[in-house]
Amino acid sequence: MSSFATHLLACFFLSAARADELSIDFNNAIGMTSDGYVSFNFDWHLNSEESPAWYNSSVLVLDLKNPQLVYLASQLSPGHLRVGGSEGDVAIYDVGTHSPCKPGFCMSMDRWHELVEFCQAAKIRLVFGLNAMYGRKNKTSHFDSTNTQALLEYTAKNKLPVYGFEFGNELQSKIDPSYMADDYITIRQMINELWPDSSTRPWLIGPDENPNEDFLKKLLQKAGYAMNASTYHIYPGYGLDPHLPQQILTSSYLNKEGSLAAKLGKDINETAPNVEGWVGETAAAWHSGRNGTTNTFLSGFWYLDALASVASQNQKAFCRQTLVGGNYELLNKNTTDPYPDYFTALLFKRLMGMKFLQVKANISDDLRVYAACSNPEAAEAGAVTTAFLNINNSTSFSFTIAGLSGDQADREEFHLSSGEEGTLQSSTVKLNNKILQLQDGKLPDMSGMSQSRESPIVVKPLTYGYILFKNANAAVCSKN
Repeated sequence: MSSFATHLLACFFLSAARADELSIDFNNAIGMTSDGYVSFNFDWHLNSEESPAWYNSSVLVLDLKNPQLVYLASQLSPGHLRVGGSEGDVAIYDVGTHSPCKPGFCMSMDRWHELVEFCQAAKIRLVFGLNAMYGRKNKTSHFDSTNTQALLEYTAKNKLPVYGFEFGNELQSKIDPSYMADDYITIRQMINELWPDSSTRPWLIGPDENPNEDFLKKLLQKAGYAMNASTYHIYPGYGLDPHLPQQILTSSYLNKEGSLAAKLGKDINETAPNVEGWVGETAAAWHSGRNGTTNTFLSGFWYLDALASVASQNQKAFCRQTLVGGNYELLNKNTTDPYPDYFTALLFKRLMGMKFLQVKANISDDLRVYAACSNPEAAEAGAVTTAFLNINNSTSFSFTIAGLSGDQADREEFHLSSGEEGTLQSSTVKLNNKILQLQDGKLPDMSGMSQSRESPIVVKPLTYGYILFKNANAAVCSKN
């Protein structure tokens, strides 16, 4: 057991409850997200890249007919599957005059059909990243659009349903924003001509940048009218940093995602109000994550906090890097079994709705609480769900919600804790003290624990989860 885990084990015996009162504004929403908010990615990485992190995980070779993969992806429907990554800007599409393309990052049309069919089977929305560097000679030149046009023409001719096309990946230092804007306008013209019916027309999305406000504003000022969503990447940590496990359990680390989404979301809204803001790629750490950290229960402190904080900033999609691949995957690449973060995402989707509410409290920074109108599939209109995490390693927190009395305070609680005693770096997770794992390839019962108004809400050290107040009767949650 690591010294980090041993320290945590010792601290569990020191817990003592603290009581607090939280106030939720039940009359106004501070943020509005979308039904496809909980989303995820595939990447292009080959087996040889950072082996074995990407073994058989590339979008080119992943078994898209694996029934368990289809089933688990479908449980996050109607989320987006974004296909992206740096290699997308060297990929060639094996169609038209570019057929046959050389082995490597070559997308055959058979594989293109398989990818579209996978998304149809799982009822998820395909967002495919186009090669923005093809034929580009330098920073102030345009790309060669012939291969992109051939793919778009093939897709339209064969009536393949694609939710959106993204253009480029982290190219903010390689392309002048004015030239990239011209290319977006060119692609918009292609899409409009090939899909004259706006109801089936794919979205145009990008630039999928590492945050660069100057680049983003200049791009949107010129091409924002041609775009549907603006994407950016957020990675608060570094996968090779040995201190990452300790960093995740700090407020300064957890604050990064929400604050950056607020800043970029404001830039997008002010520059191109018609364009949605998306986190197009994110995980607890870049460089493929960190094995034993970003694929364990520990990662969930970041994941739950980031999901809730970004949604509160009116961002419409949160694309987790990845569904399969790297050391930050939601599903184990070898078994397709879920890691803890998959269950966290699934509960978020099932319980949290699209309207996010203001939470006010004079409490410790170690207890972080968010609130949203409940998903209509989880409860009737007026219901509220809170998401919580306690990053303190020795103190339990007890709290009440101001304004909830009588049966309004009755609730269902969903407490997530490490699947292994004494360590947060567990590849399994418990829901209300029961291990979550597939049963004959299907998800287990994930019902909450019913609690009456008389029992206090207690959040134990180093746990996170959700609380559903079915009878909250919140005014803002009773409106469409």
